[in-house]
Amino acid sequence: MKYLSLTITCLFLLQACSESEVVNSVVEHVESSETEIHTIRWYDGTVDEAFDSARKADKPLFLYWGAVWCPPCQELKHTVFKSRRFIRQSESFVPVYLDGDNSTAQALGEKFGVRGYPTMIIFNSQGTEITRIPGGIDVSIYNDILALSQETISPTSELVLRVLNSPEMVSEKNLKQLAYYSWGQDHHALPENYSPEIFLTMSKMATDNVSSARLYMQYLYEVADANDKGQSEEPKTIEPVAGAYEKVVSILNSDTLALACWDSLAYSSTELLPYIASEQQQAGLVTIWQNRMLELSSQDSLSTSEQLAGLLPTLEFYFSDDDSVSLDTETKNLVLKATQSADAATENTFARQSVVSQMNYILQSAHLDSEAEQLLLSELNRSKSPYYFMSSLASLAEKQDKIEESIAWYKKAYNSSVGSATRFQWGANYIAALIRLQPEREEHISSAATLLLNEFENSSDVFAGRNFRVLKRLNENLGKWQTEKQITSLVIFTDTIHQRCQQQVSDSTAAENCASLI
Repeated sequence: MKYLSLTITCLFLLQACSESEVVNSVVEHVESSETEIHTIRWYDGTVDEAFDSARKADKPLFLYWGAVWCPPCQELKHTVFKSRRFIRQSESFVPVYLDGDNSTAQALGEKFGVRGYPTMIIFNSQGTEITRIPGGIDVSIYNDILALSQETISPTSELVLRVLNSPEMVSEKNLKQLAYYSWGQDHHALPENYSPEIFLTMSKMATDNVSSARLYMQYLYEVADANDKGQSEEPKTIEPVAGAYEKVVSILNSDTLALACWDSLAYSSTELLPYIASEQQQAGLVTIWQNRMLELSSQDSLSTSEQLAGLLPTLEFYFSDDDSVSLDTETKNLVLKATQSADAATENTFARQSVVSQMNYILQSAHLDSEAEQLLLSELNRSKSPYYFMSSLASLAEKQDKIEESIAWYKKAYNSSVGSATRFQWGANYIAALIRLQPEREEHISSAATLLLNEFENSSDVFAGRNFRVLKRLNENLGKWQTEKQITSLVIFTDTIHQRCQQQVSDSTAAENCASLI
């Protein structure tokens, strides 16, 4: 099920600190010529010290988890984190920036339950998580959520239980917190085996139209996702949700509501359509959906990347019935004009990381692969994280069956990548590409896997957070390859994992993760 809000755009291309880790300011990653005078004063100390400082000062703590290469992270840095109001409000918090490539950062990420970049979590002064903020929303909303988190300090998980058991104790501010929780990235605040109906209940409880609309769109997404997970290989008829057509049309016809629900309307159009409209209603709804998103895509409240996202419903609907059709001249010109305009308007090196990534996604969604390739090639010398775009070039070459070229780009992306977690992820991508495209290179694949594992000086780092999820996928890919090709050269890789497992503290998370591999 696709849900490509800003929060998880990193995952489109790439399957995007310990307790004593020193947390450095995010502004260290910004060129001095481009740095604003007014910036967030990120806590300069260890994570433990940050939580201790919050407790002593009786302040909530704002945690931002990101990576230098991550496009939506750069989006946040150059929109939300430059908002003067947001900067002023951040002074009422202890703001902490965690870079996923810092030493043992993934272990800390696992502790906080973060999976994708970026993740933003607000804790109360005692260190209890209150809420998680999604991406892809109006910049001003981030300010509102910060203010709201100071007024209503109930954890989201507690609010969900109130909705289920004591609805009379749920305020409108509580419902706004629920409406702007990062559900697309995290579900840990929900009860086990929850029903999508819980979001419909929340939506009906909300008297604020914006909160109600966002909760309703989340309800539709949950219904679609639950159906998708439970679907067998046999196709089955999907029945639209009762009243959904009228509700979604009313959202689309309101500028305020459509912009408030931009993340779901832009990125989940084809997935949600059959749950909203009958076959007879779909053509009419598609027209409304496309036109309204295009009309609103020039709104100043949207970032450049999110303005481009207004094109996605048009493209998704265009190819939904037949992915092989050619793009008509009018739509092609619309896409090219929008992407070229965004390109010309975005000069800041770091802001371009997000905008170019979105342009690439739009161009590929429009089947304009040649234009996407030229864009990426021209960006390599400008980007501070060119390896991200090299991976896109590798993927494009692979799609065109240019095997040698694709492998070369995957290897170059890996060799150019910086940071332990980043290099591990890009290295695993390179090995996965070798397995897919050149499975006969037995010795090379086996040695590359072992060398990648040996890049980690700290043996526990590889068994935590995103690193472990990358290792698990790598191990599965290698295991399948070994079985299919009857490979015998993986002994050193396997022995290395066993040796590292023996080094882990008994009953630790790293030890448990290790055991699951063996």
